[in-house]
Amino acid sequence: MNSSTGIPLTELFNSAKFIGWTYAVDYDNAFVMTNDLWKAEANGIPHNSFLFASAFSTDQEFKGDEEVILLRVVRAAKLPQDDDLVRTKIDFYQQQRSSEIDQENDFDDITLNLLQFGGLECRVLGTFYFHDDELWLGSDIESFTSSSRLSVYRPVGKAVEDIVNYVDPIRRAASLADQEALGVKGEIKPFRIGSVRYTSTDRLHRKAANAEEVPVSIQPSDFLARRTAVLGMTRTGKSNMIKQLVAVVKRVSDEGGIKIGQLIYDLNGEYANANQQDEGALGDIYVDDTVRYRMVDTPGFMELRTNFYVQLNEGFSIIQQELAAAGRVTADYVRAFVNQSFDEPPEEERGTHNRWKVRVAAYQTILHLAQFKPPNNFSVQFSASQAVRTRVNEEAGQQLPDPSRGLSLQQAEVWFRAAQAANEENPLPSAGAGGQWVDDTLQVLLNMIAQKRGSGAFISGYRILADIPKYHSPKRVTDVAEEIYGHLVKGNIVILDMSVGNAQIRENISKQIAEKIFFNSMDYFINGNTPPNVAIYVEEAHNLVGKGMDLTETWPRLAKEGAKYRISLIYATQEVTSMHPNILANTENWFVTHLNNAREIRELAQFYDFDDFSRSLLRAQDVGFARVKTLSGPFVIPTQIDKFDPKREMDRIAKSK
Repeated sequence: MNSSTGIPLTELFNSAKFIGWTYAVDYDNAFVMTNDLWKAEANGIPHNSFLFASAFSTDQEFKGDEEVILLRVVRAAKLPQDDDLVRTKIDFYQQQRSSEIDQENDFDDITLNLLQFGGLECRVLGTFYFHDDELWLGSDIESFTSSSRLSVYRPVGKAVEDIVNYVDPIRRAASLADQEALGVKGEIKPFRIGSVRYTSTDRLHRKAANAEEVPVSIQPSDFLARRTAVLGMTRTGKSNMIKQLVAVVKRVSDEGGIKIGQLIYDLNGEYANANQQDEGALGDIYVDDTVRYRMVDTPGFMELRTNFYVQLNEGFSIIQQELAAAGRVTADYVRAFVNQSFDEPPEEERGTHNRWKVRVAAYQTILHLAQFKPPNNFSVQFSASQAVRTRVNEEAGQQLPDPSRGLSLQQAEVWFRAAQAANEENPLPSAGAGGQWVDDTLQVLLNMIAQKRGSGAFISGYRILADIPKYHSPKRVTDVAEEIYGHLVKGNIVILDMSVGNAQIRENISKQIAEKIFFNSMDYFINGNTPPNVAIYVEEAHNLVGKGMDLTETWPRLAKEGAKYRISLIYATQEVTSMHPNILANTENWFVTHLNNAREIRELAQFYDFDDFSRSLLRAQDVGFARVKTLSGPFVIPTQIDKFDPKREMDRIAKSK
């Protein structure tokens, strides 16, 4: 759309069909008088279709200072004489004596001509004008004259394509700068996402013999370090849209020579696994670049849960959260337990480090007693003086192994029970002068193992952890959140299949992973380094990012601040009103299909020009029929989203190798 392609303004009128004149214009709206004949010649005027209004005609010589007003049809308008014409119709019908119209006594030519005229109310979307050898689109009307007579045309074909894919020169330059800042090598061309579709009934503007599908493309940089909403009822194409966006980001990564990690919170298992609704799981398409996680042991999936024996702090953090949520932190010994720290001190501080090893061994013994399944051949190891070992053996009534050489968890249980009892009788001596081997923090752990304290009063002890083993997996050896972040840094697609497992576990693990991504990327940024590019996809987002969340919580912060740390958030939900308002307010890209109630529509209508599509969104339930607003797009485009084609994407990958 520049001077190298001819005269842009006149090109917009190529194949355009005249449909009438404006009879009233203001800064926001234009009212158009049209005629049934002109409508027919233009192949109809669908609701929400685009129109041009201009004071010059295409056969005039172009001077360079002309302008074209871009309109969108929003509803029918009433002409001043409409009431008289309605009375004429009613009188005519009342005079009929049968259901068949008497052709000989039909309307006279003058009346028939008047009846064919009607009005359209249109929204002003902006003004096209020619400047510095480029086509520009202002988002309003600079001025208008009440006496002007503007001819109105319905654009088709290439003209519509130019409209819906228009990016102004400033935004185009910014997009290139964004790509360069993100590390993209060279210019990535826009990707097709679908085709223009105005209405659910698309017989004339899409399926007629002389109709043609007009492609809708998106700028790839619009979705990097941005927020994207995918809204709509179940079975209206949200999952297909997510797959399309994953493919777009993957193509940017491949063609731009840039690593972009993608994390998908797959609540229904439809991205990790092939299903009948959408052909091809993402894991089957991007075989070499996809890592899948699940909360249950499944071939082809990595374990999502935490190993409490190995990941001490991560596991203990879950214990602290769960005990607090269950209201168990009321007894003194429970408060003392949850206030423990298992941070490892420097090995050079031998005494402190050994006391830490004793506490860890006692904590791992508590896990064993609480039915946390240990890894194979797991043992604990710590040092104890000969005096302490002698007292413990006497209390146990047997010669127990030296703990410095390792104890099985069963042996550790016996050892620590005996140590607790011996210490109650007479404090076990420390290796240092005048000290005690059992300090206050270790005493809490010993009491939980023995289920008693002080004079022998019974306590629940390790049994307070009875509901927490479901969060534990003996197979994991590293922090799952840190491991996932590592995959994202490498540019992999990570799918968290959360279709199975406890709902509370899903929520907690989801939050832990999101926190790790946010704070790790923030550390990159704060330390003057470039954070990795990460895109996070959240299905059923209202379950994770509810509107009642505080702005200091992870998800609202990620949505609001993540962009500067190169984190993209793509969230899908059926309920606009359930989303956090801060996230909605910071969303740059919108893909909206059918919504089934007026309350959701009213919420959506507060953003951009979605109000123009309120009736259509409520009525049209067609799968994939979306209203799309992107960062680069100046207005909402009614679009039929293309069906995700796994074979085409696999062919692209094969050719790129």
